Amino acid sequence: MGAVAVILMVTKITDGVTDIIMGMIIDRTHTRLGKARPWILAGGIGIAISIMLLFHCPGNLSNGAKIIFCAGCYFLANPFFGTMTSVACGAMNNLLTADSKHRGVLGVFSAYGSLVPVMLIGLVVPKILAVMGESQGAYTTATLIFAVMAVIASTIGVLCTRETVTEHSAAKLTQKQPVLESLKALVKNKYFIYLALGTILYNLTAAPVANYYAKYVFHDVGVATYINLPNMFLIFLLPMALPMINKFGKRNCIVFGMLMAALGHTIIFFANANLAAFMVGKTIGSFAAIPFTVALIPLTGEICDYALHKTGKPMDGTISSAATMGGKIGIGLAAGLSGVMLAFSGYISSEADVVVGQPDSAVFMIRILLSVYPAVLYLLAALCFFKIDLEQKGIADIQKELKEKGLR
Repeated sequence: MGAVAVILMVTKITDGVTDIIMGMIIDRTHTRLGKARPWILAGGIGIAISIMLLFHCPGNLSNGAKIIFCAGCYFLANPFFGTMTSVACGAMNNLLTADSKHRGVLGVFSAYGSLVPVMLIGLVVPKILAVMGESQGAYTTATLIFAVMAVIASTIGVLCTRETVTEHSAAKLTQKQPVLESLKALVKNKYFIYLALGTILYNLTAAPVANYYAKYVFHDVGVATYINLPNMFLIFLLPMALPMINKFGKRNCIVFGMLMAALGHTIIFFANANLAAFMVGKTIGSFAAIPFTVALIPLTGEICDYALHKTGKPMDGTISSAATMGGKIGIGLAAGLSGVMLAFSGYISSEADVVVGQPDSAVFMIRILLSVYPAVLYLLAALCFFKIDLEQKGIADIQKELKEKGLR
């Protein structure tokens, strides 16, 4: 377990770096398939191979060699090929269309593509492992299914789409941008900085303590099912965000959602062990995240358009990496910080099926991690996104000008 913890920690640290590097590589890619699509295909095939290797470590290796083998395969599956695919898909959203409303629709479908598979995996994989007794055959079956899906999905993503933005601007955007120049442009682009910070803060709210709250505050681990229930209903409400975003603007909807999420988690703190009041706060907090989920892609696209307007060079891949980087760093830090804060509060570790008496300080920290902690982070994230005032700065005119010049 110690080796696994180190592998996960190191790869989370490298994830943010590889995202930026991959974004820069995409910006400098010029192929018959476009900029992003070649990397989607390569990443899908690479993920398929690396996850099969990861779950088929040779049994005749020493323990140290097994750790090295698994660490290498996990790095290939996640920070390398996983980053290749996620950043390329993020850039692809901006290269399919330059229309902000169309990008908003892509935001809805991208959210479905993220949420639905996670739900299916949570339902299917445990069943496969249970039926086959967690044997090597069970893991072979599960990984083979996902490996085949990775190849099929990446192939569909390449064959059934066109980078219309790349095709339209190919004759105009021929000058390459040096890496150092790109880094300087990123540092000077305040909207990129706010996007990266806001996304990290938003994902930092994901402290994995729902089960602890159910176990030690409600004294019933089964309540965790209810705690996670509002998140499952998000998939039915995502399309409702589009008319709101079109009417009130992307930034305004995201900020309003963040403020409502902060309010919802404040209600959770005062609810304490009152399940009804807790669910009210949890529902408000979960539903308030919908505008962020849908508007992130078109907002990122506008920042890409702004960067092209300022520098004259495309930075779609590099800027799109801010969202994936923020997600990985935020979620990774959330898990680590929550563990540190629980340990600091005197939390007593136990087996999964054993309930131990936790000190009041640990129970209070569990409450904080599911209420005040995310509420504060949501407020800070709201401040970051409030600073992204592109709609007030005339992004529509900038996009029109880019289109007239053949740059979009």
